[in-house]
Amino acid sequence: MRRFLLLFSIFPLFIFSQNIPKIGNDTLLEVCAWNIEWFGDTGYGPTDETLQFNNVKAVIEKTDLDVLALEEMSNPTSFISLTNSLPNYSSVNSTFTQTQKMCLFYKKSMFNFINAEHILASSNYDFASRQPLMVTLATKGDSLNIDTMYFIVVHLKANSDATAAGKLESYNRRRRAADALKFFIETTLLNKKYFILGDWNDRLDYSIHNGIDSTPFKQLLDAKYNFTTKPLADAGKSSYAFINGFIDHMLISPRMDSFYVKQSMGVLDNLGQFISNFSNNTSDHYPIYGKFLLNKIKYVTPIDTIPPDTSHVNITELNKKNKISIYPNPANENITIEYNGFEKEFIVELFDFSGKLIDSKTMNSTILTMNLTNYSKGFYTLKIENSFFKLLLE
Repeated sequence: MRRFLLLFSIFPLFIFSQNIPKIGNDTLLEVCAWNIEWFGDTGYGPTDETLQFNNVKAVIEKTDLDVLALEEMSNPTSFISLTNSLPNYSSVNSTFTQTQKMCLFYKKSMFNFINAEHILASSNYDFASRQPLMVTLATKGDSLNIDTMYFIVVHLKANSDATAAGKLESYNRRRRAADALKFFIETTLLNKKYFILGDWNDRLDYSIHNGIDSTPFKQLLDAKYNFTTKPLADAGKSSYAFINGFIDHMLISPRMDSFYVKQSMGVLDNLGQFISNFSNNTSDHYPIYGKFLLNKIKYVTPIDTIPPDTSHVNITELNKKNKISIYPNPANENITIEYNGFEKEFIVELFDFSGKLIDSKTMNSTILTMNLTNYSKGFYTLKIENSFFKLLLE
């Protein structure tokens, strides 16, 4: 009888955890951030370490996300065990001494590891001795051309101080940390593809400091940086289980804006339906995630059919030298043309399906963006120097 009762108590949890929804899609890049609350620490957070471990593992396996930034990885042995239990992923952990570390898990089939480092050491105090972890990865696979991406995992100072003065200082530390991040991406990572994601410990509309002060991330919002989590926050969603507010965020670089799948940002605030008592035995935060058109970041080849009014132009071998990339393709509102071998100014021309010239731009640098919002859906042709490229607008 005791054996029967034990099986009865475990069976529902097993069934529920198997029903965690799959989010991963082979044609997209899914990026996630999740604070896993003192993971592996026996003194803080969930008290049943084995149960927490199995639940976190189940969420990662079942959602099948491609990149996961995890905060509060609080036991090096647990980090190694989690890595070993997820054979489809490689991982990188923080090296600082602070217990609550940040780490990154990524699909081995999608990325090669390039580098990992802690950044902004001069702002160590403002980051609560948790210097941001920046992991550099390069894409791989038959359908992808090599593309370098930077994943910056953050865990800003919490609002956990006992006194009003302490809470104000924590607010100012979050604001100064955001200043440091802004300076870093506008200098070191200018024109790069990057994500800044993790537990920012504050809201985007106003601050949790006192409900009155402006968000400590106002400088980034005023500069029009894209917090892909903002629509969720504006809709009243929460990423933390015990307060009404969105404090986990993802900021993407301007170069990733056109690859973001609009309205794809989500928060798994329903995990309690699949893992009983989730917010107490697994984490007090919910995972957040967004989707990107990584498979459409690729070099393109010239088309065979040349527009009628320019049929005398010869097709060059530029594409074989991997000099030109056009993305995203198919496009929606904008396309970006990147010419790695840029040497001199020239004209980029856009033709409709009949071969009629409908737009032209001067390319005087490595990157040119063209707005397509005034054009109908369908196939178009781009002339770049003496090469022609097919473009689908959808």
